[in-house]
Amino acid sequence: MSDLRKIFESKDFVINSNIIKCISNIDITLDEFLLLLYFINVSCYLNTEDIKSKLGFSDEKVFNTFNSLLNKKYIEMQVLHKNSEVIETVKLDPFYDRLALNKETEKDNSDIFAIFESELGRVLSSFEYEMINKWIDSGVSEDTIKSALKEAILNNVRSFKYIDKIIYDWNKKGIKKRVEKEEKNDTEILDSYDWWLDSDE
Repeated sequence: MSDLRKIFESKDFVINSNIIKCISNIDITLDEFLLLLYFINVSCYLNTEDIKSKLGFSDEKVFNTFNSLLNKKYIEMQVLHKNSEVIETVKLDPFYDRLALNKETEKDNSDIFAIFESELGRVLSSFEYEMINKWIDSGVSEDTIKSALKEAILNNVRSFKYIDKIIYDWNKKGIKKRVEKEEKNDTEILDSYDWWLDSDE
């Protein structure tokens, strides 16, 4: 029993803690993550037999998981020529780039969270963090989100449901774009207006 336990206590794979922190924020399955760990720790070559031995995968699972990583653009195949021999290796740069992009997005988004907390005068709940992220992920610009927050504050309403409704209405009716266009047109009219011709005689 103790010998079997030692098998599980041994540390075969090592993983960067920053990858652990970011991995839950990207679209990846457990099998895909395990195969990536293999490429990171063991070999950058697609050795099906070794992968089956190390990960306990079947031939079909190796094939499907590898192709899934390729389709999701987490890995790339690189062809090397060594001593007149052609060797295919797995490049992990796309995976690291995806993690870096995710981290950068989190950093950029942190400012909008701070603005919400400053305007509302309190710390945001986990639900409210998720709501802001949902707006951003659905393509709503930060400027629109900030404008909706300002609109809610001006109406003395500090409910996220109210802010969500503002954003929904703007997107549905195009009010935000129309208002911006009208403001631009008003500015152009004022700039071109000859005031001295309108004076009372």
